[in-house]
Amino acid sequence: MVCMTAGTMSVLVVQSGQRDFGDVQAQVEGSAIKTNLGGLRTAFVVDYLAQQVAVPQGVMPAQPRAAVQINPFLLLHRMPANYVGEMRAEEVENLPPGSWLFDPVCTCIGYRPLYPEWLSSPSGAGILWFDVVRAPGPLQLIPRETYVWKGEALS
Repeated sequence: MVCMTAGTMSVLVVQSGQRDFGDVQAQVEGSAIKTNLGGLRTAFVVDYLAQQVAVPQGVMPAQPRAAVQINPFLLLHRMPANYVGEMRAEEVENLPPGSWLFDPVCTCIGYRPLYPEWLSSPSGAGILWFDVVRAPGPLQLIPRETYVWKGEALS
């Protein structure tokens, strides 16, 4: 009886630890997604401000660097280790989990989560898509859907 109780307790402790570890993994991945999106948005602002400073007052720039270079990852000083490069959205099945891509056709970025079970969206898609949008001022990243990661909005 003692062995059976000890064995049951061991199983419960291991399952509880796995659940807690899964929560930590989900939090880490959610933070990494937000960090990469924030880094890209910061790069947009820095690039935009650099263009404004580089152009003499009253002179219109011939073609802003951000207009020439649409791939937002190329504006970063350091590429994310999990950036796989340019890829068409139709090829997303080939994208390894935990990877970012840029699609030059739709001018958008995508991320395939390592743990898609923590992602919810209206379409139920297992990938996050953000359109790179030209607007007055810096480029913008606009989510295609309302993405929720472990109960928290990703935007």
